[in-house]
Amino acid sequence: MKISGIICEYNPLHNGHLYHLSCIRANGADAIVAVMSGNFVQRGDAAILDKFTRARLAIQAGVDLVIELPVPYALAPAENFAMGGVALLTALGNVDEISFGSECGDIRLLTQAAQACRICKTEYADVMQDFLRSGYSYPEVLTQMVGQLYGADTAAVLRQPNNTLAIAYINALEALESPIRPVTIRRRGAGHHSAGQSPDGTASATYIRQYFVEGGDCRRMMPSYAWHALKSAQEAGHVGSLQYLERLILYKLRTTDPDEMHSIAEIGQGLEYRLYKAKRSASLEELLQSIQTKRYPMARLRRILLHLLLDIRTADIQRYPSYGRILAFNDIGREVLRESKHTRTLPFSHSLAELAQVSSDAGRCAALESQATDIYQLARQIIGKGESDFRRRMSAPVRKVSQASKESVEV
Repeated sequence: MKISGIICEYNPLHNGHLYHLSCIRANGADAIVAVMSGNFVQRGDAAILDKFTRARLAIQAGVDLVIELPVPYALAPAENFAMGGVALLTALGNVDEISFGSECGDIRLLTQAAQACRICKTEYADVMQDFLRSGYSYPEVLTQMVGQLYGADTAAVLRQPNNTLAIAYINALEALESPIRPVTIRRRGAGHHSAGQSPDGTASATYIRQYFVEGGDCRRMMPSYAWHALKSAQEAGHVGSLQYLERLILYKLRTTDPDEMHSIAEIGQGLEYRLYKAKRSASLEELLQSIQTKRYPMARLRRILLHLLLDIRTADIQRYPSYGRILAFNDIGREVLRESKHTRTLPFSHSLAELAQVSSDAGRCAALESQATDIYQLARQIIGKGESDFRRRMSAPVRKVSQASKESVEV
């Protein structure tokens, strides 16, 4: 059985994702394993739909097994985000390839750019630090250095967001000495942050979220089941948004001193003092505007505020995952799990409570996950119940799932 892995957010699931999945199948995959972000996503926001709903929709779209990317990695910079996802796919021990979209669609060029980035960050680390201390952003410094050392064509690859994430996946595979083979599929239609939809009905997740919030009809941009799930969540007051956490974030900032902030993930270069001074802000927007700099773009600042709220520390995003939590699967996904019993290097289970007992690191990660889910319940118009993550039992996906998988299963 040829097994292909992907790392995704599906925030929300749209036509571009369906195209990616169809390409993976066309390339001969018998099974698709997705490592998917949970209730918070890498751009520093609450997911528009909760993780269990998005996992169910992923199964309907053609994924066979969905594993949760724990919140410390889901809310991390690209390198740590990629490392967490690649580590979980590698830990299964039976995934043959990882497939990802890119603007260039050229695995040779991406691999070359990935190698250039590794050399810049290791052999020229002192030079990078000098530029960073001068106030330049990390992506800007890396792109300039790659351009000077390896030429404009290689540097140009770093200027497009999906290429950049693809490079992070390739470097994670290299760092982990993973046997998984990287495969890229050229993105088509709307770009990562495109403001509109293409004639073929594809649109970026960023555009879909914004258009939906403004009252737009997104049904042409998404599969019908994903559109109905989104509308149902809206009618029930269950659409997630960072705006609902505004008061919590301001409260946390106003009751935390700089020394306590120092170990929070992604805080450095004295940002804790800048945050402390900004605690007088009367809104989330005012807060973000007051602390934004070239070095700290909006997405990173939103992540940092969520790190602070969720107590995610630098050490949490730097260690490797301790377990794999199963969010959803169908019959093929169940077979993938059975086959991996003799190859996996981490425990995999649907029970967060069970996984929390694996080790102290696992207990820490599970506690962060449970807390993140509790806070996510506050990030919606209608507040959900607390203490839900440890109590949650995985329910059967809508399609392609046997009756037996509705029960608790040993995997």
